[in-house]
Amino acid sequence: MTIDLKESWKKLIQRVLPEARVVADPFHGLREGSRRVDETRRVERRTGHRLPRWPLLKNEEDLTERQAKELATIRQHFRNVAQFHWVKEQLRDLYRAASLEEAKAILDRILFEAEGASDAALVQWGRTLKRWKNEILTYHTWRTTNGYTEGVHTKIKLLKRISYGFKNREVYVRKMLLAFVPLALLIA
Repeated sequence: MTIDLKESWKKLIQRVLPEARVVADPFHGLREGSRRVDETRRVERRTGHRLPRWPLLKNEEDLTERQAKELATIRQHFRNVAQFHWVKEQLRDLYRAASLEEAKAILDRILFEAEGASDAALVQWGRTLKRWKNEILTYHTWRTTNGYTEGVHTKIKLLKRISYGFKNREVYVRKMLLAFVPLALLIA
């Protein structure tokens, strides 16, 4: 069962389905990493430093030359932001790891660095990752994500938004159902 990093979900699944394997969804783990990096960037901004957002949030290999230089400057002058960015990038490497052993080594390195960090928020993030260690690593056994479910949820929200004002509930329900019928069936 693939879930986001919410303790309440994990506890519920363990209580109701004790034999189920819980996988921490990679998308949610990486999104949390980006959120924490951006939060740290905003804290630095309050001290009067204007740090660009995209060099920190984009995948490192997708940075433009200018963004790569900005990232190098950030790493040189803003140690705290650089540490958060390093953890985010290591999490990306963890989910791309070719084997469970490689993923374990990366996660152990992340936990070690986070534990020794000077920033309390990074130490706390490290503790969260430690609590979810088994579920994060279980991804490498099952390779499941919530991608399809998240896509369905997004599609329903979009249809709901563009259907605002429908007075006939039956038409609304048909529109939702029609959105999920394979296109090949409609053309035939």
